[in-house]
Amino acid sequence: MLCNEFDPNPVAIINPSHQEPIPDFPAICVGIFSKTIVDELLEKYSGEVMGYSKFCTGWAPLYRVRAFDAEVCLFMPLVGAPAAAGFIEDLVPWGGRHFVFCGAAGTLRRDIAHGHLIVPTAAVRDEGLSYHYLPPADEIELQPRCVEACREALDSLHYPYIEGKTWTTDAFFRETEKKAQRRREQGCVSVEMECAGLAAVAQFRNVDFAQFFYVTDTLDGPEWDEGILPQGGAGLTDICFRAAVETGKRLAART
Repeated sequence: MLCNEFDPNPVAIINPSHQEPIPDFPAICVGIFSKTIVDELLEKYSGEVMGYSKFCTGWAPLYRVRAFDAEVCLFMPLVGAPAAAGFIEDLVPWGGRHFVFCGAAGTLRRDIAHGHLIVPTAAVRDEGLSYHYLPPADEIELQPRCVEACREALDSLHYPYIEGKTWTTDAFFRETEKKAQRRREQGCVSVEMECAGLAAVAQFRNVDFAQFFYVTDTLDGPEWDEGILPQGGAGLTDICFRAAVETGKRLAART
């Protein structure tokens, strides 16, 4: 099967090392899957464009932002594991070493309220990208020290959260009731589209990767509860960015 064609050779025909260097590139890189949140952060912290991650659909700006006694690269990843992971591939040659991603996720448990934070500890690999970076397996465990850094950051800020396994899938419109039940039986508490792929790329490239989600919808039942949480707002914006930066600082301190 094609999913068994993992090749450990780090050199491919197309390699990310072709990127032109960016002077003084921040080691801490924060990706937030929300245009509203990123726009609010740029307005508040006056980020400057220092480069672009280039895609055929357009160039995604990378912003240098200084906040909370740290300098970070802030960007808005594209949705889906292959597109989101392209940012890690681009940023590692420039000097990115500690990646923290934050974004929306659905919950597979109706007792988890919308807006609550989730820290994934492992991800079910129901996507395709991770199989090109790691040998085949049903799941990928996030690096324990990266999970610990995220946990410490949230605890220090007194932001409540839960931990658990997440379900990473390519197929937003094929999250069936039967599949959701199977994932619950595997221990998953959330569903999203990037975590397994991002974790695999980070492990392959030997860089840090941590992630946390904010719950926006519920898939615990025959019908989808779309939720009402906005994709921004001062409270959520501050929570996401502060927690991401504090996680990145702890990862940097461990090197």
